[in-house]
Amino acid sequence: MISKIIIHLAVSLVASYFAALCAAATINRPSTFAFPRHLVGLNESIEEELRAYQQKYRPVDLGIDLLDDDAPMFIRRAMANATLSDDPYANQLTHPNGILRLRKAIAEMYSPLVGRRLEPEDHVVVTQGATEAVYAAFTGHTSPGDEWIVIEPAYLMYVPMIKISKGVPRYTSLKLMKANGTINGDDWVLNKAEMESLFNEKTKGILLNNPLNPIGKVYKREELEFIAGLAIKYNAIVICDEAHEWITHKPHVRIASLPGMFERTITIGTSSKTFSVAGFRIGWAYGHANVLNHLKTAHEVAVYSSPAPQQVAVAYAFERELCNFGAPDSYLISHLRTVKQQRDAMIEALAGTGITPVIADGGFCMLANWSALGAKITNVYGSMQFIIWMIKNVGVLGLPLPAFYGPEHKHIGEDFVRFCFHKVGEIIRMLL
Repeated sequence: MISKIIIHLAVSLVASYFAALCAAATINRPSTFAFPRHLVGLNESIEEELRAYQQKYRPVDLGIDLLDDDAPMFIRRAMANATLSDDPYANQLTHPNGILRLRKAIAEMYSPLVGRRLEPEDHVVVTQGATEAVYAAFTGHTSPGDEWIVIEPAYLMYVPMIKISKGVPRYTSLKLMKANGTINGDDWVLNKAEMESLFNEKTKGILLNNPLNPIGKVYKREELEFIAGLAIKYNAIVICDEAHEWITHKPHVRIASLPGMFERTITIGTSSKTFSVAGFRIGWAYGHANVLNHLKTAHEVAVYSSPAPQQVAVAYAFERELCNFGAPDSYLISHLRTVKQQRDAMIEALAGTGITPVIADGGFCMLANWSALGAKITNVYGSMQFIIWMIKNVGVLGLPLPAFYGPEHKHIGEDFVRFCFHKVGEIIRMLL
């Protein structure tokens, strides 16, 4: 009898011990529904912080570079004709790399611009916008712990994409070399020593945005030659987002055209900015097969292919442009003139307000230094407070430049906000 009691107690003690271990493991284990550790913080954004103010005050939104005019009729008709055509494949899945007609048009457009013949089968892939192209480039080329050099200020989506890919962003910041007078993109220069110091055995590549959003900087050839020299010296690849490539007011050099760079550069473009059809979600990437194949794999696994009718329409738009390329009445040239007029109108609107614009050499956005005006406003000590003051008192929404920097460098952008000038008529009426 005593032995049975002892055995029962021993079994109970062992069961209790293991139950306690399981309970402790459950308590210490992260929640099943918690964000993965490498994604923590990515669900937070400056847009989310400002959303309540937008909903309450309904400001004119100059924070996002979304055009408010109609897309060109020729591309809209081309898509309508495609989706209503008798072609049974016009509304179905396409080849993962994109329809051949579009890839041929892209290859024909860019071959002379990079100084080599692009082969549609090997050197071009069609993606769901430039955003997906950048995402697929990172996911296709990043192993856990790989480091990517990011030039700040940087477009908001880049760092989250690196982190989703389990890569590590390393930051280098442009230096503003001029404090007074007219300032443009050339006055924001690379910190060459800082940039080169970031390279090590973990470095996978460089993220380059040219023209650079949010500044509107168009890199000079000598700046691109320096970046190219680092990429070659340290055997790094370059992901070059050129979404605003056709909205430039000074010569635009493609880094892939420099000696030794086509083989290690993925260049990305988009119909959103090229033909003003952001809703089409058609982008593209071109480069040597050795660097493009990894992107193609990630693209195919993630989305498989891009919308078929839109691809047909963008192919037609390229073909139409190629027939009249560079002519004053071509779409790209006439659209550039319109954007320049909008930019100049924004500069004029800001004159005399105490907000000093940074002249954008490319893209749809510009920076403005608000500090002189802010000094006259009670309880405004930072760019975020100034943005909120603008929403409440002027009815205009911009974005604070610190949002475009990593944690250690946010202070660099504190005197600046970003405005996009797609609704320039409304902003002029409010500022004058």
